[in-house]
Amino acid sequence: MERIRKENQSPVFNQFKRKCSPVAFADSMVPEHSQHSIFTFKHDKSVTGFHVVKGVSRVDDCMIAESGDKGVVVVDVDKRRLLKVNEDDLSGMKHNEIVDLNEDGDRWEGDVLNGKPCGWGMLYNKDNFVMYEGFRVDDTNVCYGRSYYADVSRIEYEGEICEGLRWGEGTQYDRNGDVVYEGKWWNDVHDYKVVTINCYDPFHSLIEQLVVSDYNCNREGTTVFDLSVMPSLKSLEVGNRCFTYVEEVKIIGMKELESVVIKGKCFARYEICESNPNHHFYLKNCPKLKSLKIGSLSFADYTVCEIENVNALEVIEMGNLNKESCNFYDASLELKSILIQIE
Repeated sequence: MERIRKENQSPVFNQFKRKCSPVAFADSMVPEHSQHSIFTFKHDKSVTGFHVVKGVSRVDDCMIAESGDKGVVVVDVDKRRLLKVNEDDLSGMKHNEIVDLNEDGDRWEGDVLNGKPCGWGMLYNKDNFVMYEGFRVDDTNVCYGRSYYADVSRIEYEGEICEGLRWGEGTQYDRNGDVVYEGKWWNDVHDYKVVTINCYDPFHSLIEQLVVSDYNCNREGTTVFDLSVMPSLKSLEVGNRCFTYVEEVKIIGMKELESVVIKGKCFARYEICESNPNHHFYLKNCPKLKSLKIGSLSFADYTVCEIENVNALEVIEMGNLNKESCNFYDASLELKSILIQIE
């Protein structure tokens, strides 16, 4: 806290900024860097092939960082302290203040900066019932808090928040105080495990099943496809003619991945067997992967295909026996650490 006030910086904040940069985004999923991180991101032209749109990172037991449209916010939940809002000067923050928010009679009691909510406090409605308690910046609930069924003074939700939405670890209660759901949230919902993307729709880091529709993700300049931003992924299915301009595919360290299906004419710019020394495919360290299926003319110009440490792999299918397929046509296929049982 003292370092943040004096130097306007924090090791935690700097770590989170690095996590949200395109170069180091994948690091945000590494357990030793945070307890958990839940982000929405888009496929783009950056170094990793993705950029963060918004999300929450539980840095440790007490600190939470949020990234979104309003920038980066860092809080200490245990001390109920707002540590950082972008590069804003928080030295003028006042505590135990009361601010009337609108003509309807809603009011804020708590931390205030420049006459607006900024920090921890409580939001009351015109009837003097508590609607929310937690962190708030201006008119948006951030990072962590609890919302109430105002008329019965019971908690409706308590947990992590991103830009006013339930996002991260949290618990939902019914009006009697019984738990409805406890676990991870994304974008105000907890039914998020299967995602189908079209073009460049945003998707998130909790996905277990990812389906890419036909003729998608073909923007020129998008050169990397790295699955490490989805550590919970169990199944990947890519439709026909996708990822035309991608030059490097990394499926590495995916501990939950069980199945990969890539249909025809994907990850290939031309329908001819021309080699490109810069086009590489890596499938490594996926202990649960059982099946890899690749359709005709996909990866036709890739010159590197490395498959390593996938000891549960039972099926590899590439191309079509009845016609020329050209998968990895000029690549030296390397299979490493495959267990073979001889009876």
